[in-house]
Amino acid sequence: MHPYCSDYYKPDALAKTYEIPMVPMPNKEDWSAPDDVIAETVYPPRYRRLVGRPRKRRKKNADEKIIVNTNCCRQCGQEGHNRRTCTFFPKEK
Repeated sequence: MHPYCSDYYKPDALAKTYEIPMVPMPNKEDWSAPDDVIAETVYPPRYRRLVGRPRKRRKKNADEKIIVNTNCCRQCGQEGHNRRTCTFFPKEK
C-alpha cells in the first residue's frame, strides 16, 4: 500500500492490538506487581518549578545599584527632563 508508512500505523496493526478482549480487574487486591515495585516508596518532587520567565542569576554589586538612568536634555544639558519638555529655551513658532 504505502512503502514509506510503518506497519504499526496501518489499520491491520490496530485490529491486531485489540483482538484480545481486555477485562478490567475488579479489585485492587487482584493486581499482581513485583516485590521490588511494591517495596519502593515514591516521594513527591523536592521543589516546585516556578511559573514564568526565570530570574537573572547574576547578583549586582553595590555600586551597580546606585547608578540610575536619568533623562538629560540635549538643548540645555540639565537632567530630569528631555528635549521635548524643556522650558529653558522658548520655542520658536
